Amino acid sequence: MPHVLVADGDGTSLQHTVALLEQARYQVSRASDGRSALRVVTGQTPDLIVLEALLPDQEGFEVCRRIRRTSDGPIVFLSSRARAEDRVQGLRLGADDYLSKPCAPAELLARIGAVLRRAERARRPPTTPLNQGGWVLDPLKQVCITEEGKGIDLTPREVHLLAFLMKRSGRVCSNSQIIRNVWGFAPQQARSIVATSVWRLRAKLERDPQNPRHLLTIRHVGYKFDPATM
Repeated sequence: MPHVLVADGDGTSLQHTVALLEQARYQVSRASDGRSALRVVTGQTPDLIVLEALLPDQEGFEVCRRIRRTSDGPIVFLSSRARAEDRVQGLRLGADDYLSKPCAPAELLARIGAVLRRAERARRPPTTPLNQGGWVLDPLKQVCITEEGKGIDLTPREVHLLAFLMKRSGRVCSNSQIIRNVWGFAPQQARSIVATSVWRLRAKLERDPQNPRHLLTIRHVGYKFDPATM
């Protein structure tokens, strides 16, 4: 039974969402502010988080940002902030979906189910170690050893993304190819989601993330892993 955390500062909305999910047989935790939500995430590791952008102690966007520092678990915004720029910000911070209130119960359940299925597929990265240009990726240990011999811990999604690029070393991978193979779906915001994930990988693996040598952007197309520069 998937465990879902619902974080919402509006007590009525929180109760309605919790009741809906419990009726759908999810295990549900609740949080009425950002601090409580982060405690649940740290202590219980929910399978999915339903997050309101408006929380009494801090923005839900900041909560999402903090969660993404250590976890790529699914996050779905369900928020009264419905502007296009709010949706874009949430997705750029790493959310998997963004729904505006009011949202039909059937749609919310369908979206949550779809995100959980995609997350399950994303947790199945390759199992065979990859070696390219002095870098070794061990998917089972979720570690990448760089050319400098440093072992860097990665999240399951990061392992999957890096493995996809390394297997196609030197070839350009389009945004649509990456999103279909790593995430298993192709939303309108695919380019933003891929860009954010590549940026996180660069921050961990590149000596100078602002001037990457290995995880390269191919403008208007996608990305490639280039071992020739190593």
